[in-house]
Amino acid sequence: MRSFLLAAALSLALPAGAAFAQAITVVDQAPADAVTVSIANMAFATEEVKVKKGGSVTWTNDDEIAHNVHFRNGPAKGDPKAQGKMLNKGESYTVTFGEAGTYDYICTPHPMMKAKVIVE
Repeated sequence: MRSFLLAAALSLALPAGAAFAQAITVVDQAPADAVTVSIANMAFATEEVKVKKGGSVTWTNDDEIAHNVHFRNGPAKGDPKAQGKMLNKGESYTVTFGEAGTYDYICTPHPMMKAKVIVE
């Protein structure tokens, strides 16, 4: 009975589908139409990219040291997947965006590296 009441309360408190909505999904294979961002010289080569909801971005580390993508603000904030894996030279990381909004991100060990994805 207690579980039923909790489920009923959550269904009223959350907008339809919010419990299952995913702001970001990490994908193993980049779609052919993914926007690409190079990481080089201690910077994200493109500081702002725009994609449609459902679109993807692929980051490739072309730098000699490891970097990552860590979403700090926007719809992915607080998501356990918001901090991507460290990428060594030549490695890539792709995210598909499921919610509109502005996704500000940094490189965790190099927080002066900043950029954003705008999802329309």
